[in-house]
Amino acid sequence: MIYTVTLNPSVDLLINLEDLNCGIRNHMKSENTVPGGKALNVSRILSQLRIPTVATGYTGGYQGEFIKDWLKRNGIMTDFVEISKQTRTNINMVLKDSETRIEADGPEISEKEVNELIYYLSRVGEGDTVIMGGSIPPLKEKDIYGRMISVCKANKANFVIDIPPEYLIDAIKQGPLLVKPNDTDLEVMFGKKMSTTKDLIKYGLKTIDLGAKNTIVSLGENGSLLFTSDKNVYRAFSMKGDIKNTIACRDAMIGGFVGTYMRTSDSLESYRVSVAAASATAFVDDLPTSDEIEELIPKVNIEKLQ
Repeated sequence: MIYTVTLNPSVDLLINLEDLNCGIRNHMKSENTVPGGKALNVSRILSQLRIPTVATGYTGGYQGEFIKDWLKRNGIMTDFVEISKQTRTNINMVLKDSETRIEADGPEISEKEVNELIYYLSRVGEGDTVIMGGSIPPLKEKDIYGRMISVCKANKANFVIDIPPEYLIDAIKQGPLLVKPNDTDLEVMFGKKMSTTKDLIKYGLKTIDLGAKNTIVSLGENGSLLFTSDKNVYRAFSMKGDIKNTIACRDAMIGGFVGTYMRTSDSLESYRVSVAAASATAFVDDLPTSDEIEELIPKVNIEKLQ
């Protein structure tokens, strides 16, 4: 089973505006309300790829009930730890060619609630994969991701982690199935300006040396790079289309890779699906359907660099 852990999920209000004028009334072209959070988005992509997944983490209050009900209606299993405080709401405004996101810090999590989640994850075992990602809500436990990784390793479960780059080096040393930094993240991780493709390849391979089994480095409009455990390096090129949404592309790429890898154990094929999932996400307002992802898979252009 694939478990996704979202510590700080949200109810995301997606708004499309023709124009924005502060201080007066503005009218929306369209709106949509969906569950938000990095790992939750991964569960949603996995569901479109027809991969069973359980979404867990923390939910509370009316917003928490909305998230659980929405996911269940869309065929995604949930098993969240209930907290005493209310799940946050975020606002994402799309105005012409720009995106503006307003984010809340999230509810405070008690020590008891932290321990409940760690205990829940103790059920994972060999053959399971735990995908962790997103911001950390206010809590005293500063190494909650480290504790979750320790549980996965003790139980011989795979794990995938998508966290800020300053914390990623230590996580990589624990042997994740996949990490997905972008080029700027690599610069933060290694304190080195990535001026050339040669630099990106050098430090992408260093993540493999440190312990990652697979690494995808996003390059924005320049595509992405895949580094595998056998030191192969591949490049996928950006796909042309009307860009509507870039916020969840990273999550879609992780979902596409992990879901395919669990079925095939083939890093290259998993990369192909991940690129299609990320591209399809960029071309829609929210997240893509399975048909929208599958339509792009044959169009993904990948070359081997070494």
